[in-house]
Amino acid sequence: MKLGLLADIHEHTRELRKAIAVLQQHGAERFVVLGDVFETGKRIEETVRLLRQVEAVGVWGNHDVGLCFDPDEKVCQRYSAAVLTFMGRLQPRLEIEGCLFTHVEPWLDPHKIEDLWYFDGPPYSLEKLARSFAAVPHRVLFIGHLHRWLLGTPDGLLPWRGEKPVALDSRNRYLVVVHAVWDGKCALFDTKTGELTPFGEG
Repeated sequence: MKLGLLADIHEHTRELRKAIAVLQQHGAERFVVLGDVFETGKRIEETVRLLRQVEAVGVWGNHDVGLCFDPDEKVCQRYSAAVLTFMGRLQPRLEIEGCLFTHVEPWLDPHKIEDLWYFDGPPYSLEKLARSFAAVPHRVLFIGHLHRWLLGTPDGLLPWRGEKPVALDSRNRYLVVVHAVWDGKCALFDTKTGELTPFGEG
């Protein structure tokens, strides 16, 4: 299955439209949101409309939690049923064809706000990578949150920063950080072939 990966949208609808278009052009069969759909609420209605049109699924990020579970009365009054329904369907973690999708590193608990906002630098070291691989059994772990490209294995980081497609060997495990839609980026992952294709300039 070809998965269109959308991380850290932050209501940037112009960039989201471009990302959806390029992923559709390259055969995306399902769209997965890696958290942080929300920013200020000014464009959340249009953001959600675009995501609903492609039947996107996904996980919540640190900016989303107030809309995703047990929103208070003021939140319910401020946003439409369409927004509340879509955001309410985002999950803490999502698994598709053996891949795990979370907003933050998998060793963190997405139900805890302090974990969702946790930042001790990107997982550049073997120790930081090991925490994620030890936390879950999945072969490929996708996260957002960091607004950059990054690809790691249990043996360390690979020299890849989103400059070209890369094949994820079925014999290895990977942590993939997907760059932000906010910054004009998105990615396509083919679960059958293991090919990961980044999109976006810069």
